[in-house]
Amino acid sequence: MPEISIVEEEVTGRNRVVIKDERIVIILRLHFYDREFSRGSVSVSEEEGKIVIKASREVIERTKNLLTRHDNIAQVAWSLLQNEYRTIDRLEDKVEKLQNASIQEYSRDLLRSILAIKKNLFHMHRDYIRLRNMVETAIDENYYRGEMRRILRDVNEMIESVEYLVDATTTAIQLMQNTLSAKMNEVMKILTVIATIMMPLTLITGIYGMNFRNMPELHWYYGYYFTLSLMLIIAVAMVIYFRRKRII
Repeated sequence: MPEISIVEEEVTGRNRVVIKDERIVIILRLHFYDREFSRGSVSVSEEEGKIVIKASREVIERTKNLLTRHDNIAQVAWSLLQNEYRTIDRLEDKVEKLQNASIQEYSRDLLRSILAIKKNLFHMHRDYIRLRNMVETAIDENYYRGEMRRILRDVNEMIESVEYLVDATTTAIQLMQNTLSAKMNEVMKILTVIATIMMPLTLITGIYGMNFRNMPELHWYYGYYFTLSLMLIIAVAMVIYFRRKRII
């Protein structure tokens, strides 16, 4: 069983298999999510009987607990890809929280958070598709066929999980829009009730605001108090009616 050597070195690039000096080099792009989303690449190759892993310090720190002794670089690559399940689980928890929040409120910050998560999921989905293509090519070329088939199975599962989370973020946006529509409907209902109550009151004030000479109420001593009382009675009656109909 070859020894694993870890080298701190910045690695860039997407998922691919490189044939370099008759050596197979597997480059993986890994994804991480704590409070923020990040990506990092890692290189796995076999040199002088050793399995050499090259990655930045951050990637090494995040994945060192996944590295155990393996027979070949494909098995090491498979163990590193187990990090993706941890990332997907954390994103799933985040999406669930966003869905719960979207039912309660509508805000630009919440919408921005949902769209940011959705964008990250799109990045992951694209990387997984490229990883699947890489693995299928390796299988066709007969590179570590048994291990690559196991990786392919996991990658397909990851793709399905990410697609589910993308749909979940879309659902969260729809829930937030429904919440906004419901609140707008409540506001419009209240405004409609107020306008309906004001219509007969406006009619009364309009009639007695014409000031024609042959309007006997204009010279009535109690006309002003009667009109105010009539308007108050109409308003209270309409409020009682709307409450009984459970409109307000």
